[in-house]
Amino acid sequence: MGSPLNESPASFARDRRQAMKLAMIYGAIGTAWVLMTSGIPVLLVSRAVAAADLPWGQALSGLLVVLATSWMLYLLIKEKLEAASRAALQLRLRDRALESSVNSIIITRHDQDTNPVVYVNPAFQRTTGYTASEVIGRDCSFLLGDDRDQAALDAIRGALRDGREGQALLRNYRKNGSLFWNELHIAPVRDDQGEITHYVGIQNDVTERIRYQHELEYQANHDTLTGLPNRNLLADRVTQTLAYAVRYANPVAVAFVDLDNFKFVNDSLGHQAGDKIIKMAADRIKACIRGSDTVARLGGDEFVLVLFDQTGENTVGEALQRVLATMAQPFHVGAHEFHITCSIGYAMFPGDGDKPELLLRNADIAMYHAKHLGRNNIQAYFPALNDQIDQRLLLEADLRRAIENDQLFLCYQPQIGLGDDRVIGVEALIRWRHPERGLIPPVQFIPLAEETGLIVPIGAWVLRTACEQAKAWQRDGIAPLRVSVNLSARQFVQKDLVQSIRQVLDETGLDPGMLELELTESLIMHNAELFISTLRELKALGIALAIDDFGTGYSSLSYLKRFPIDRLKIDQSFVHDLHTDSDSAAISLAVIRLGHSLELRVIAEGVETMQQLDFLRSNGCDEIQGYYYSKPLPDDELRQFLAKHNVPGVR
Repeated sequence: MGSPLNESPASFARDRRQAMKLAMIYGAIGTAWVLMTSGIPVLLVSRAVAAADLPWGQALSGLLVVLATSWMLYLLIKEKLEAASRAALQLRLRDRALESSVNSIIITRHDQDTNPVVYVNPAFQRTTGYTASEVIGRDCSFLLGDDRDQAALDAIRGALRDGREGQALLRNYRKNGSLFWNELHIAPVRDDQGEITHYVGIQNDVTERIRYQHELEYQANHDTLTGLPNRNLLADRVTQTLAYAVRYANPVAVAFVDLDNFKFVNDSLGHQAGDKIIKMAADRIKACIRGSDTVARLGGDEFVLVLFDQTGENTVGEALQRVLATMAQPFHVGAHEFHITCSIGYAMFPGDGDKPELLLRNADIAMYHAKHLGRNNIQAYFPALNDQIDQRLLLEADLRRAIENDQLFLCYQPQIGLGDDRVIGVEALIRWRHPERGLIPPVQFIPLAEETGLIVPIGAWVLRTACEQAKAWQRDGIAPLRVSVNLSARQFVQKDLVQSIRQVLDETGLDPGMLELELTESLIMHNAELFISTLRELKALGIALAIDDFGTGYSSLSYLKRFPIDRLKIDQSFVHDLHTDSDSAAISLAVIRLGHSLELRVIAEGVETMQQLDFLRSNGCDEIQGYYYSKPLPDDELRQFLAKHNVPGVR
């Protein structure tokens, strides 16, 4: 018979009962006692004895011994069977755990040079796409594909070499070739002699975690709007570029690019339109440089270029000229067209600085110098600019105090009708009397006010003060004079512009017809469609409208005839060169004829000589202003001028 460990409990019980019956029978008749349990002799009780040789009491005692011994053996065998059953259950549970694990589990046999796979669980098959039959017998390094130059593999190789546990983060590849990140942990399995026979490997698919980490790292180092490197990554790129430049003695240029008057877009159409232009600007800049160069966005409308391995400033200048030219092309956002230029400043390594922060600072200084020179140009850094920037910072602080301390005042330049040489109006022009530096020319502080946003409160003060002054002249009996006020770009895009002007007119009591607002040509052409509606609202108040600096911007005749304007103002740059530049004369003549064809009056500014006056008069210009008649005058001096020109009511 077989071993009890291989019999069923029912078979074993049956054999036990038969053995006990035989023992009782043979004990009674005096035959030999041999207890058998499924074919195994358990106990030899006695040699053959005749029944008559033993008394009944002794026979009974022998029988009891046999029964007791059999019971003890039964309990012992039962315990072993239960232990075997528990062991089998534990094995089944372990098998089930391996099969049910969400992590991939691999068991390999440890050979001398290879570790062939002997088992993989279903999770491994789901993760990798390989079936067990495709994997068994192969070294699991096949999951690396061709990507075997991974530093993390050294940790696994070291663990296998030393016969210890090990772990590493590896790039593995599924059957379809797709990448997944595998956090692998291996552990050796030893036999009774301590020799390694197998390795157990647990794979944790951490692809999503790694992807999320990479995404966080990307977001930390890139601008979310444009995808360009941000300030953090820029610092690293500049550092690496300079290190390479030092090693190979190659020059490097760092350039700041700032969009001119970009705030107009955000203020007029909102940040959504502004974001679209920023993205388009980023694409244009990237198209102008090489793939080895870097374009970064620092925020707002400011970009930084790192131009690597440049042969000299001529090469840098060519690249930056491409940026300047492409940025000057119109930007289209929906039905709107914007004309936005940029100002660029750059610094060269090593001449202008040998550290990233110094190069960036000097390029920024050069960019502000480009702004100061009129925008839409490129300027290189030179050391004297540091003093200019320091002066600029001091001037900005002083300008803020000037508003608070009433250091600003208005002068008024007469405007003369060429038909009868009568004074028909004045233009209000701001001046600043600094307590220590004296009079500061507008050309020095107006651009600064526009850049810093101070032009908005300054412009509001100019408008109210000019209206109050015009009304004061009327109260003093002076014949009503039209007062012209320049409206800055930042003022024009204020959402409460029309309401604020209406309020000023109501509070000062000035007739709207006595107020004229001057807007630059480039301003209204930034977004002609949008600005037309604002111009019409202003016109509905009864205010006169003029386009200043006409001929210097991007006017389209199709828009010009739709603008509700009253006058065109010939820019003084054309007037100044009337007798030395035929183009200036032709442009001035064209503006006069264009204005008259559209039934607009034309005024020329900056008239200083009799020759200029004669040209304008002979070609039908309606009005002029300039030093030929008068410089801008404060109130008391203007009254004297008006008296000399027989303006009614002047005493």
